[in-house]
Amino acid sequence: MTRVNFSRETVDGWNRLRPDDDLLGLGVAHRLVWSGRLAEEVLERTAIACGLRRRGDYEVLALLRRAEPELLTPLQVAQQLLTSQSGMTGKLDRLERQGLVQRTPDPEDRRAIRLGITDAGRALIDQAFTTCLSVYQAMLDEFTPTEVKDFEALLEKLLTRLDQLSGLSQPWTRPG
Repeated sequence: MTRVNFSRETVDGWNRLRPDDDLLGLGVAHRLVWSGRLAEEVLERTAIACGLRRRGDYEVLALLRRAEPELLTPLQVAQQLLTSQSGMTGKLDRLERQGLVQRTPDPEDRRAIRLGITDAGRALIDQAFTTCLSVYQAMLDEFTPTEVKDFEALLEKLLTRLDQLSGLSQPWTRPG
């Protein structure tokens, strides 16, 4: 059974069990979750094929590359990538050992460090980004340009709403 069929069967099963409930949101949410999982899987394999250990390494290098010439702190990187500082430390250690990232003392605060991407890291992420562009295009090649723009706008709207809901202690209740 494909994952697409599994998603369809899940929604159909709940529709059969709860015919009087409005389950439109279930179908959208279920397909969104599965789409995210599959996209993560494809992007993880792409990062590995590009010579990176994990997709997370791609994200760190890409962030540092986009930030140039500014050097970011480990906290800024962790916050922008929505990860913990402790998880970020191990990733940065590994990237530094590989010669892809360089830690430098912060000129304004000697207790802090700044992160920069090395020439080797820059070359690796530039090549990986080119490969990822091909993957992003392949993900959407069955859509028309208008559909892609509409889809992007709808996802932006959904992301804004999910960001709001994630800040609520009980996102399943509507403020009244």
